[in-house]
Amino acid sequence: MVQIHAGYRGNEKADTLAKKSIIESVVVKALKPRCEFKQHLQEHFFKKLQNLWDNGNTGRSVQKVLKTVHLKSVFWTSEEILFVTGHGSFLNRFHLLDSDSCACGEVGYPIHYATSCPLTLSWLIRKSSNSLESLWYQRLLENPNSRKTIINCETVKE
Repeated sequence: MVQIHAGYRGNEKADTLAKKSIIESVVVKALKPRCEFKQHLQEHFFKKLQNLWDNGNTGRSVQKVLKTVHLKSVFWTSEEILFVTGHGSFLNRFHLLDSDSCACGEVGYPIHYATSCPLTLSWLIRKSSNSLESLWYQRLLENPNSRKTIINCETVKE
């Protein structure tokens, strides 16, 4: 028998294992490539993280906009973050103002300033029905002009 793998350490090991499997009927399990192992871990990680995101108790307003977990960063301004999270006036929240009311008399939530406040009439965005709310938020934050409008509305209220 001629050893084709002679002189090459890795090949000699492969030859030895091949002979062993023939003689002993031993199944030798080869390790998966590193990239395949990393891909498997990443898929497992994202499935687990997505499950936590879907079934969690926090971040529900943001989950309307960001439905899936991924590595791509979302670059939102502080005004856009306030709009998506629905956080109102921090001055009231920290008792620096007596009321969280808008000057028009309504409660000063970011969605109010963007969709119905007479003080921001020139920037108003038309609100969709509740059944399409999630899609409305997504489209709104993908549109550069709408994002400018949100920033303007949030800036005016301060």
